[in-house]
Amino acid sequence: MATKESEVASNEHPTSHQTDGTNGHDLGRQISVTLTPQQFEELYLQPSIKSRNQMSLVKTFGNPTSFGIVSFLLTLTPTSCCLMGWRGASSNSLLALIGAYYFMGGMAMIISGLLEWVVGNTFPFLVFASFGTFWMTLAGYLDPRNQVQASLLKAAQGGGPATYYVPFGYYLVFWAVYTYFLTFAAFRTNVVLVWILLFVALTFTTLGAAYFKFGEDAVATGGDLVIAAGACGFTACMGGFYILLHLCLAATDFPFNIPLFDLAHLWGSKQ
Repeated sequence: MATKESEVASNEHPTSHQTDGTNGHDLGRQISVTLTPQQFEELYLQPSIKSRNQMSLVKTFGNPTSFGIVSFLLTLTPTSCCLMGWRGASSNSLLALIGAYYFMGGMAMIISGLLEWVVGNTFPFLVFASFGTFWMTLAGYLDPRNQVQASLLKAAQGGGPATYYVPFGYYLVFWAVYTYFLTFAAFRTNVVLVWILLFVALTFTTLGAAYFKFGEDAVATGGDLVIAAGACGFTACMGGFYILLHLCLAATDFPFNIPLFDLAHLWGSKQ
């Protein structure tokens, strides 16, 4: 049985059988199966397919969305657990995840984003590529070889903790603003994606607030906000695992699937 991705391609390249010259019977026929807008959105997290050429690219490259979701989950989930302090971990434990930030969160998500760009999926490209650069940035910030934190701590000795914490707090807050924009745009797709992006935005918001509190030397309040940020990130990951299960079942043409609660039909088509 063909998967949904192959169904897209079959609409672009119908299969033809030639006339049998021996007995004169015309065996010619065409097979044309299309994805509904809802099916396309559920597979590619984008409201609709844009052109016939995009159908051909989907057939050639497959669906990179699942890989992007996996990269996101296997980076944010352990990070969230550390931020919440589970089993003795803490925000100071994030250095142990630096390899994941460089490769799984950074490189893999950027590759996923570029593949989304190749097949013409602008919104998933924007999400995966931008968050991939965030993880790469975080890796560079934490990497002892770059001595970023050591230099900031040295500078903070003369100017107080704000010198160390506040700049990265600004960075996180503006990431929150950007992610709220993505969340608003995701209302054109499905409930689960909105859930994920909303809680990622809340993660950035609370973590940015934590850094501001650390800059004020309010360590206890900052610590509580870090835990809250971890909880928001973990909640986002639960939505991510849900959508990953949906994508895995769709990729293998499973006889049933879990719903993503489509929102595109609420807005109607653009005229």
